[in-house]
Amino acid sequence: MSALATAATGPWAEAPEAKARIVSRWAVAPAGGDAGLGLEFSLLPGWHVYWKNSGDAGYPPELELAQDAGLGATTLRYPAPHRFELPGDLVAFGYEGEVVYPIDAAVAADATGTLALSGRLDYLVCREECIPYTADLALELPMGDAAEDPERAPALDAWRARLPIAPGDAQPPVLVTMDWHAGEYPWSTFELRLAAPGLSASAPDLFFAPQEWVELRRPELVATAAGPTFRVPVRALDETKPLPEPLALEWTATGFELGGAPLALSGTTSLSPVAAASRAKLYWILALASLAALLALARKLNPRQPRRSGVPT
Repeated sequence: MSALATAATGPWAEAPEAKARIVSRWAVAPAGGDAGLGLEFSLLPGWHVYWKNSGDAGYPPELELAQDAGLGATTLRYPAPHRFELPGDLVAFGYEGEVVYPIDAAVAADATGTLALSGRLDYLVCREECIPYTADLALELPMGDAAEDPERAPALDAWRARLPIAPGDAQPPVLVTMDWHAGEYPWSTFELRLAAPGLSASAPDLFFAPQEWVELRRPELVATAAGPTFRVPVRALDETKPLPEPLALEWTATGFELGGAPLALSGTTSLSPVAAASRAKLYWILALASLAALLALARKLNPRQPRRSGVPT
């Protein structure tokens, strides 16, 4: 069932728990620029859709747009997510209420007439139970002298502002440092530190892209002199296989403020777990060697007299 659309919005594809549509910032789109598109969801209270890493269950929306001659390749982007606590000590990462996934897409320089978009959307909406849906979406966007839609343009700008940025693109830039500490087998600890003048944590959280090699437990935020630090227990998913060297971890940090504005950061960290484990083994070897040396010195300074047996004369 679909609701009516305006020039900047396609018709809603409605399900009992959620509805979805394609939107644009433009009432009239200019040729040769950004199409200003987004995938919008409106959800009933208690229901959510997913980030690119859905957590312990689920999957993110998959939108396949038919290739219009006037539109280039499209990429679905993911705003900073929320963490949802689920029964059974499970977690999910995603969005509730209203969400717009921005879509990167360029309009051809020679595009004219009407940009006719159509596509197939597969998505999962969850509360305690999950329901999969498939929907057909469409949007017809007039081409000509650029004219923004007064409602959709600021809404899309707000959602694009929630996209994580690279630490170096923040103002001022955020310095990221990281380390890997070998712990009690099979667990180690991954640390990620953020530092910048004026950086503060309001509701901090750390998310990771889907991992092929390691299991990552819930991050813990601690305050250190070097800046806010996330500590994350980590272990190999398959302990019979060596981890790649280096191991790349794609992460997203949310819930920060910089210069009074909300800030979400995203980056990829490359670490050397084997080197960290080797350092830990070396520390133990050195500690044991030091202990042995101290015991030898103690025996030398306080030698024990040998016992003698027999009858005194």
